Amino acid sequence: MKVIKKIISGIAAFSLCTGIAASAYEFTDMPSGEMGTALENAVNAGLMDGVTDTSIAPNDHITRAQMATIIVRAFGATEMSDKKFNDVAKDAWYAESVSKAVAMGAFEGDDDNNFNPENKITFQETYTVLSRMFGFEPYKSSKGNMVSDVDSSVLDSFGDKDQISGWAVNYAKYIVGNGGWTGIGGKLKPTDPMTRGEFALIMDKLVYAYVDDQAAADKLKGVTPDGAVLIRKGGIKVDGITTDRNLIITQGVDESGVVVTNTIVNGVTLILGGADKTPVPNSEGKIYPDESYVTIAGTYYDVRVGTPYVYLDGSNAAMGYYKAADGALVYLMLK
Repeated sequence: MKVIKKIISGIAAFSLCTGIAASAYEFTDMPSGEMGTALENAVNAGLMDGVTDTSIAPNDHITRAQMATIIVRAFGATEMSDKKFNDVAKDAWYAESVSKAVAMGAFEGDDDNNFNPENKITFQETYTVLSRMFGFEPYKSSKGNMVSDVDSSVLDSFGDKDQISGWAVNYAKYIVGNGGWTGIGGKLKPTDPMTRGEFALIMDKLVYAYVDDQAAADKLKGVTPDGAVLIRKGGIKVDGITTDRNLIITQGVDESGVVVTNTIVNGVTLILGGADKTPVPNSEGKIYPDESYVTIAGTYYDVRVGTPYVYLDGSNAAMGYYKAADGALVYLMLK
């Protein structure tokens, strides 16, 4: 049972492009069952709210621009990309979110340098975005093996697996293999546009808890999460978790940092925030932080630090890597 989804301290809930703020409104079109629970959890976690005071619109499709907004808010992204798209106007409501989503590696444009912001996002595009942001993609270790890989057989039970585009097959298997995703009605629906309710369902499968304050962190002690744990605020201490899923310290964590102790993570430990904001030029003259305020202690199978942050303390971590400021992949033997 997922027990700590309603954790929204410091994170404003938002509507997808409507501006309807989080509230105590009763949504007259809230579905029953699993989708209704997932939508309620999505609202409580600040991922979405109503399109009006009384409508959650579970069957409305999500655009690429709206998905960029969700991801930026979910992970607390702040850095902007230098990349400019032909079809993203500077004054578009989604321009900032698109820039941040690209900077964090969630999205890319097409071959014509278009972002296609108003296009409905498909399931396979969503699998791609979420795989990137949840750290589901494996990497090749210095020993030659693929770390945190997923066997393609996880897709065999889906009757529509052959409809997945070649570029998306791996991303689909990462979502199924890492999050227990069973699709919609036993189908992956790769080329179908995704609705708000369906998006809430997949996030509910992937995420066990959004941690925005110490009280929420304290509830994790002794728990075995069956989904990812996203730490979204700094100044938090996490103690005593054992999980086969992922632990993500998001971009929303500031210089107040995060301390994780007595913890076993057999999935990926993904550190994206908690960096020193003191500007330091690298060899190319670009300004980057040069230290981290994140400390972890315990046993960790796969530790990853997103550029440009520098990982400092990998106590008992079996292996890991980070991307250096110049984009080079640098392996860390942390044990």
